[in-house]
Amino acid sequence: MSARLEVAVVVLACAALYLTGAADIPFYTRGEPREGLVVREMLATGNWLVPSRPDGEPIRKPPLYYWAAAGAARVLPARPELALRLPSAVLATVGTLATWAAARRAFGAAAGLPSALVLATAFEWVRAGTSARIDMTLAATLAVLLALWTRALARGRTVALLPAALAAALGTLAKGPVALVLPALAAAGLAIVGRDAGVLRRLRVGTVLGLAAGAAAAWYAIAIAREGTQLLGVVARENVLRFVDTEDAGTGHAHGLGYLLPLGLVGLLPWVPLLPLAVAGARRAPRAAGGLAAAWVLAGIAFFSLAAAKRSVYLLPCFPALALLIGAGVATPGGARAERGARALAALYTPATLLLAAAGAALALGVDPGAPFARWLREDDAAGAAVVARVAHEQAAVLLPAALATVAGTIAIARARRRGDWRRLVLVVAALAVAWTAAFDARLHPAIARARSHAAFLARVDTLVPPDVPLYAVFPPDPGVRFYAPRPLRRWPPPADGAPHPSLLWEDEWRRLPDAPAPLATGDVRSGSHGRLLLVPAVAPVRTGSRSP
Repeated sequence: MSARLEVAVVVLACAALYLTGAADIPFYTRGEPREGLVVREMLATGNWLVPSRPDGEPIRKPPLYYWAAAGAARVLPARPELALRLPSAVLATVGTLATWAAARRAFGAAAGLPSALVLATAFEWVRAGTSARIDMTLAATLAVLLALWTRALARGRTVALLPAALAAALGTLAKGPVALVLPALAAAGLAIVGRDAGVLRRLRVGTVLGLAAGAAAAWYAIAIAREGTQLLGVVARENVLRFVDTEDAGTGHAHGLGYLLPLGLVGLLPWVPLLPLAVAGARRAPRAAGGLAAAWVLAGIAFFSLAAAKRSVYLLPCFPALALLIGAGVATPGGARAERGARALAALYTPATLLLAAAGAALALGVDPGAPFARWLREDDAAGAAVVARVAHEQAAVLLPAALATVAGTIAIARARRRGDWRRLVLVVAALAVAWTAAFDARLHPAIARARSHAAFLARVDTLVPPDVPLYAVFPPDPGVRFYAPRPLRRWPPPADGAPHPSLLWEDEWRRLPDAPAPLATGDVRSGSHGRLLLVPAVAPVRTGSRSP
């Protein structure tokens, strides 16, 4: 393909992956509406310098995502889910295009499209690119920095200072000093292993990261001067204590040293079978460029594995480097050992894709292959699985052709594997990944989300409670409830004037009310042991110790 056609393919694939259903899938987890509440508070108060949560608590991370999301929300006020997810989708596409450009320059034109498609369709990258969370802001800005450094090393030139410093600065304003630590470790590792201190000069590591640190430090200084010790404590907790001791930091996510590696493999799906080609790509690629990508991956895995707090998304900045190496291996696989390893692992594609086709066809025909396992699921998970089965049967006109296309794709993948035609294999696997992801987000995911979101119930609450009547809830309310509530929620208990005060209470909270009044409305979504959300004409306070989830 020509470069222009490849760019068009990448952009269309990213649009299908990250934007399908973005406006139609209501928030049903805690993370996305929690970030949405910060954006809403920014727009309401005009406080863009140091955004805060509705209760006045400063944000725990720097503001880059919130700035971008607030700008999108101003343009799309009637589509809040789309507006809040749009920055992640755009940045995921930017990171993918930067990786494509770096692969073409460093490893040859044949490496560009495979690298881009591997990154665009990797499970963890897709998940971050479709979420209203801050994680993609860091990963995409570091992908741009990695691309700039890779291109400079491949051309034997010094990196362009301002673009590289800007990318690093934006990364620091996205998630803090980690945006400086990871590139510094990768560059230092490359220089040490290659015994070439000159690489640090060509990459201008000190100047690039120093300028970025200065720009970020200016924001931190202004923010701390404005917010005082409260923000300083948040910064220390998130950037220092979180790394050394999650108990002191109060952040959770404490896991052992080897926790991230298997999660990283899951996040790389469906491309794990091509990892032998990545090893070959690191060896056969131009020494400095391939070495930088390898050092970037190893430094990221080591750094995040040593941290006390661990989440799978922490490895997200490593995925562009992995995609570069896989693309390099696809373009020039070389080495009998790498070829044998890739062929052996790629044999897994046949049963995996056939199983996917069979499951899709069964669901379309009204047969639920997961039904025998439902009794081992939690009640809300079992309910979600039942929704999937029902909606999949309703979407048979979409799923059956997709299943047939997957069978045809399986044949093409098997032929490409036998011939060692890795580029063709990547194209077919990526096409199937894009098709199934888009079909899921367009047809199934919205129904799953509606079955687990409070959005519809709270829209009904808005029709039952007059606009001038306040709503009460036990604090802290669930972020999804707070986001979709038709007006700002007030803290329980209401005034002791004997009058009914409409309140949003969970079933377990309602049962603790003396002479609990009959609910005015009952939600359809269960929240663990708390039960369903109720609209209650409450007239008495909840007993001490009651909290919402």
